[in-house]
Amino acid sequence: PSDYLCTCCPLCLGGGLQRASIPQDDFDCIVCLDACFTQKHTNNPRNSATHDPPNPTNTVFIPESEVKAMELFIEGQQPTSSNQHSSLIQNQLKDDNFEKGMRVPTSVLNGCGDSFHAADEKQQKASTRFFADTGLMALLCHHDHVLWLVNMTSAGEKQHYALVLVKHLFEYLPP
Repeated sequence: PSDYLCTCCPLCLGGGLQRASIPQDDFDCIVCLDACFTQKHTNNPRNSATHDPPNPTNTVFIPESEVKAMELFIEGQQPTSSNQHSSLIQNQLKDDNFEKGMRVPTSVLNGCGDSFHAADEKQQKASTRFFADTGLMALLCHHDHVLWLVNMTSAGEKQHYALVLVKHLFEYLPP
C-alpha cells in the first residue's frame, strides 16, 4: 500500500516491518463504509455572502469534483425509468422462487431488504433545502481510523458516495 495508507493505520495497512515481510501481491485489507447524517452544513448561514477561507493543508476529504464525476458516471450507467418499470413488472410476474443455496423465498428476502431504512436512498435524512452538506460518508479501516471522507450533498445515501471512496482506495493499493 501507499505511504499514506500506512500512516493512517499501521496495524491494518502495514507499518515498515509488516510491509517488508509480505509480498506486494499478498496484501489484504479490511475496510468499511459508514454515513453520519448528524454532521450537516447549513445553506448560507445568517445570509452571509462570505465563504470559508481556503485550507492549504492536506485533508482526508475527497474533492467535490471527483464526487461529481462519479455521480455523473453512475447516472450514465443506470437504466432509464421506463426500463426499470418494465423489469419490475417482469420480476413481479415471475413465480416466487428460491435463490440458489437459500432456503428462503425471494419475496421474503425482498421484504427484509425493503424494511431496512438506513440504506434507503429515497428516505431523506436531511433536507437539501436548509443544508448544503447533508452528512458525511467515511471509509474506515477495521480499527475505525478514517481513511477518507466525502461530504454528502444530496438527500439519502447515494451509491456514488460509496463508489468514489472505494475507487480512491484502489488508487492507493498495489495492483
